[in-house]
Amino acid sequence: ELFLIDGNSLVYRAFFALPETIATSRGVPTNAIFGFASMLVKLMTEYGQKPTIVAWDAGDSGRKEAYTEYKAGRESRPDLLREQWPAMEPLVDAFGYTNVRADGYEADDVIATLAERAKEQGIEVTIVTGDRDAFQLVGDGVRVMATGRGITDTKMYDRESVIDRYGIAPESIPDFYGLKGDTSDNIPGVPGIGDKTAAQLLQQFGDLETVLASVDQISGAKRKENLVNHADDARVSKQLATSIRDVPVVVDLDGSLAREPDRSRLRDTFREYELRDPLRRLEEVFGEGDATAPRPPPSSETQARARTVEPTGLKDLGGDHATLVAERPVSDDDQLPGLEEQQPLRFAAYAGGDVLIGEAPDGFGQLLEGWGDRPAIAHDWKSLAGSEDPSVAPPLEHDTMVAAYLIDPARRGYQLDELAEETGLGANVEGGDALAQRAVIAREMAARQRALLEELELVRLFEDVELPLVDLLVEMERAGVKLDVDQVRTIAKRVGEEAALLERSIWELAGGEFTIGSPQQLAAVLFDNLGLSKKRRGKTGFSTDARVLQAIRDEHAIIPMIEEWRELTKLKSTYLDAFPSLLGDDGRLRTTFNQVAAATGRLSSQNPNLQNIPIRTERGREIRACFVAEDGCRLISADYSQVELRLLAHIAGEDVLKDIFRRGEDVHTATAEQILGGKPDPGTRSKAKMVNYGIVYGLSAFGLADRLQIPQAEAQEFIDRYLERFP
Repeated sequence: ELFLIDGNSLVYRAFFALPETIATSRGVPTNAIFGFASMLVKLMTEYGQKPTIVAWDAGDSGRKEAYTEYKAGRESRPDLLREQWPAMEPLVDAFGYTNVRADGYEADDVIATLAERAKEQGIEVTIVTGDRDAFQLVGDGVRVMATGRGITDTKMYDRESVIDRYGIAPESIPDFYGLKGDTSDNIPGVPGIGDKTAAQLLQQFGDLETVLASVDQISGAKRKENLVNHADDARVSKQLATSIRDVPVVVDLDGSLAREPDRSRLRDTFREYELRDPLRRLEEVFGEGDATAPRPPPSSETQARARTVEPTGLKDLGGDHATLVAERPVSDDDQLPGLEEQQPLRFAAYAGGDVLIGEAPDGFGQLLEGWGDRPAIAHDWKSLAGSEDPSVAPPLEHDTMVAAYLIDPARRGYQLDELAEETGLGANVEGGDALAQRAVIAREMAARQRALLEELELVRLFEDVELPLVDLLVEMERAGVKLDVDQVRTIAKRVGEEAALLERSIWELAGGEFTIGSPQQLAAVLFDNLGLSKKRRGKTGFSTDARVLQAIRDEHAIIPMIEEWRELTKLKSTYLDAFPSLLGDDGRLRTTFNQVAAATGRLSSQNPNLQNIPIRTERGREIRACFVAEDGCRLISADYSQVELRLLAHIAGEDVLKDIFRRGEDVHTATAEQILGGKPDPGTRSKAKMVNYGIVYGLSAFGLADRLQIPQAEAQEFIDRYLERFP
């Protein structure tokens, strides 16, 4: 048996799936390393130590010669990923796997070649990749493990699975991409043909050439026209999507590839990059008997026994206080997002005796009948209680996640396992149930956190603000907000029409049609056709990002139009088209509020993200106005009045600022008068606001100049005047 891994595919997927903020305590970025290592640990955990080859790109296999725009839409490798790249191949080697590349060829062609050779030798092959064109290799003795959402979600495909998903056999996959194209690799295909149509045509006619030869039998005038006019594009697209199976790569597949992992080196690597969760799972794979690098014992360990009970068995819990943790099984089906929300909720409760474990098909209401008035200690109580009947929820005494956030608001995450490992807490629970162990750990962690909160003088903030906020956020999430969906659709229609008009006007100024959303095509129009100033170049061509357009907006009337088109299409796709599909049966939109996400203490929201709806543009305000109150009610907006500047004036003893606030004057207007000069208007007040907050938060002259779009010398003059006026 042989595993073939597309290294580039997995590393890129890991990088873009995980937050860029994941880093070591020294600030070294590790999101790609973490994700790639997690995938390799998953393979070792589930399949054991198999002969494994990881293939890497070393060229484009001549595809750019066939089609110069091949992969032209891809951005150059991000700097944060480039910084992590040198760690990848040594990591593979430490796992006992083999790194392979062939000069001039892509990794998937190396994999196709090795899969073909292995099949001839009777070796069973599993290909691990995120590229769906690898399905063309599936057949007798070859299967594909396709990565899905996240970093370790996978699904195994054999011949029948490919047919079930696409409606065509694996050998037809190149024809399939010939017709539909592939935007990720900038393979053109035939305009207007998507997955469904491509599959139907191949089911009817068999292969690409027969489809092209049978245009008269195909319905739809536009489809016929596109197939005739883009026949050569289709043939080139099929060629680009076809794997090369005779790459000159020298690898011995006779079994000598099987090597034991270098356990010591793996541990050192995982510790160097602070990969705590992958290291924990790696130790589980190696087993407790391995003594090459014994894990240090926790500084404190609590003994307990896990016992499965019926929901009503909670009356046996005993004790005056108890911890409650819960989890839902995570779905591994990338085709059914949100499946885990339909899975039974497992819970573990602990009050100093046994850990009681149960399952809640009907929610916490059934589970908590025996809880009584006993205060609860929980980890992420908002997520646990959010969908349940609030009338049966126990009083919350401590939330270990919220406490951890107050103690260290700059952390990148607050998982209980990670917090426990860092603090040396452990639990020896008979039965080994991980959820039961977390319930025991949470109890002792709460006691330690309480002492820290007292030491940091944060108890009042914790008890009077943060804990009550948890229950308030639960109520807010449960209630949702009413949306005037008819108004949303009206705005969406108008915005779509405005974007279409702008698109035609842009084409007219450009001298022809092109895809405005394509950075490459837009760059060609702006810099080659219109001859505008080129500001910044990347590996794929000249940049057309917002800053570049802002810098050249006075050079041609097309630039403001492009900026407006981008705003319109983003509003439409991100909000106007999405909101109606997210409504509950009661016409209300529900988001998830993040209490522990921002180090500044601000709330944020996700699924959907509501705080980023623009407020400074007329269209953004229109969208915000679609959130309405129930009949007979009103929505009230409240905010602190320049709270940071008031704190600054008080702490710094800045008398001029204090006087401005005492007189009830607008501080930004006053700053505009004193720093910028002249009678303030909305424009100068906006600049003064940026000066006020920018300087407070340490914005440099370069940064201020960039924000205000002014020369750096002028920005420095603003800062000097500000510090002189407010010493």
